[in-house]
Amino acid sequence: MTTPSITIGVLALQGAFEEHQRCIESISPSITTLQIRTPSQLSQIDGIIFPGGESTAMGLIGDATTGLWGALRTFVRESGKPTWGTCAGMILLAERCVGTSAVITKGQSLIGGVDILVCRNYFGSQISSFEMDTPAPPRPEVCVDGMTSCSSAEEGENASFPGVFIRAPAILTAGAGVEVLGKVVAAPCRAAAVVLRELERKIEAGEDVIQMGVVDALERKAGGGIRYADVRLHKEGEQTANYEEEKKEVNVVQERINIDLPGASDETNAREVICAVKKGNILCTAFHPEIADDLRWHEYFVGMVLASKQSA
Repeated sequence: MTTPSITIGVLALQGAFEEHQRCIESISPSITTLQIRTPSQLSQIDGIIFPGGESTAMGLIGDATTGLWGALRTFVRESGKPTWGTCAGMILLAERCVGTSAVITKGQSLIGGVDILVCRNYFGSQISSFEMDTPAPPRPEVCVDGMTSCSSAEEGENASFPGVFIRAPAILTAGAGVEVLGKVVAAPCRAAAVVLRELERKIEAGEDVIQMGVVDALERKAGGGIRYADVRLHKEGEQTANYEEEKKEVNVVQERINIDLPGASDETNAREVICAVKKGNILCTAFHPEIADDLRWHEYFVGMVLASKQSA
């Protein structure tokens, strides 16, 4: 079938945005891309990709760009148009993150939208980058001429995808309504292992975990399992005159969810972690599909955008 004209934005604050553009535009001449740096550009696109790179740098630049972070939150949560986050971009779309950068004093600046708990740099530093087989994406919701994913119902259906992990995060838990598209078994790097051991210790002890300007109270339920309670320090958009004083005074639990960290092997400390999820119009992958010589994940996202445009 003929590909309808669509425009896919790529957040271009930092990271591998040009690589994503090349992948997307190679699928069909009817698909164009746009580098997104200002809020006004969001009205021109049918979907957006948050690329891999450095999530801390993206957060700092995004916070410093007037209106951009708020406009991106609105786009992701309210527009209904597809959003895809890869590696650092996945971190930005997570609701919760551990292992935040030491240069951030009040927590990682997140856009949110997907109920997942992410561990930054789970797989190690830049020099520990590697490639491993990961589950292939589903067949695109809408297929067009030229998509290798749609060339045959059987060809490549069960073939793995070459996942490139560069300082990559891992998803530790996914909430209700989040579809898990892929898992891998891998040991955390030394720094991530320390973060996870401390988190497990706090969970077992029922202690509070303070991060991202949010007090996350973890407490054991009488029947087993863990309750995870968000205690927001202030409403979004409000100015906090005295952060420490407000932290003492506010004690309103907004939500409770179960949190179950993936178990670790006694011998290797390897855990089964999540590397790809989808929730409604939002797709997340922990690895870098734009670096692999394989367009299947980009074709899957294009299918999401086409389906969204058809239903609009």
